[in-house]
Amino acid sequence: MAKAISQFFADLGFPLRNVRWSWGARNGEVLLLRTWADEYSGKERKVTVLRETSAHQLSDSFGLDERIVQLKGLWEGGLAGYTVIATVKDKDARPREIKEYRDDAVFAIKQLELKADGGIAAVLIEPVPLAQLAQHTLTHRTMAGDGPFPVDEAIRSGLSTDSYQQKIPAIRAWLIDICQTRGTVTYSDVMNRFGLTFYPLRNAMSRLGHDCLDAGEPIITALIVDKDSRRCSEGLQAEFGVDDDIIERERCYAHWGPDLTPKQALAETSRGASPDGNDFEQCVQRFAQVEVRPQQAAFREAVFRACGGRCAISGCAIPEALEAAHLTGRDWRLGHNTANDGLLMRRDLHALYDRGLLWFSPEGRVELNPLVRDHYGEFEHASLNMRPTSATYQQ
Repeated sequence: MAKAISQFFADLGFPLRNVRWSWGARNGEVLLLRTWADEYSGKERKVTVLRETSAHQLSDSFGLDERIVQLKGLWEGGLAGYTVIATVKDKDARPREIKEYRDDAVFAIKQLELKADGGIAAVLIEPVPLAQLAQHTLTHRTMAGDGPFPVDEAIRSGLSTDSYQQKIPAIRAWLIDICQTRGTVTYSDVMNRFGLTFYPLRNAMSRLGHDCLDAGEPIITALIVDKDSRRCSEGLQAEFGVDDDIIERERCYAHWGPDLTPKQALAETSRGASPDGNDFEQCVQRFAQVEVRPQQAAFREAVFRACGGRCAISGCAIPEALEAAHLTGRDWRLGHNTANDGLLMRRDLHALYDRGLLWFSPEGRVELNPLVRDHYGEFEHASLNMRPTSATYQQ
């Protein structure tokens, strides 16, 4: 195998829509599929082009959708169908990896037919040398299948799209399921399962994280870790201010895991009622539970109480989403640990404040760097819930 099969497809004029999950490609009235040698019968000259749909694992969903569309076109007739046959490294692995493929010829598809087990097979005719393929496509047409197309369109998951926005609900639901087992997944796991490349994955994780913040939930992307270190990337801290991904995962397990008590408590607080009396003391205790610097416990509690248990900017009252932020010019190492030295902020707003992307006007209003206005414009010029000291008015 001289080159990757995606390059093989591209060189023939059939670039794959997505190199991670596409099982074939169409160019005009010509369709080239990838099939497996272990699903080929030399005696019958047939190869499986679609296993019975219930045999597919969930990780096949994004490629399955596209394959169904391609096969429906072949089944209806009028297209020139071909396949390149590849040998798999491990037939039981998911996703499968190609060991080698025949790169000197492709097989013409005579017709598609329904298999006894509910799958679909392609009846093959002669192999077509690559040098003759362009000429062959001018006259070859795959015959229409017998009867209506035998696959119910309802089984399509909708995951075979390059738009990461459309996959976010499915990714979120999957991660919530992971919480039930207190597990983690790797970046590669997510990319393989949902047919994402690096940049769409990064964008999806960002959107998921902001959705969690908006809902007053733990950052569920803390479940996505590096395969070697088993820790999250620096982006979790840079974008959401999460300093300890292990603690954040524990919050995810508590929120979405089998024990619903923490989730119910979060839901009660997120309804917007002002905490008072015993409820407020419970919030103080919850806030203390996510402390990452024990020596700062007194400062955190003092700021939490002074701000009434609410973010001074957004009004968020979810203790687990809040942090005690030292005001500009204050340093905990120098003993600046009184209530007057800080403000209570939602952790993402705290991160923006520390990086000079958010500051306060002398009138006590929020000011934003243009770089973050698209995401945080709702807070620009908002009045603080608590008047900061003069040290706060610094960019």
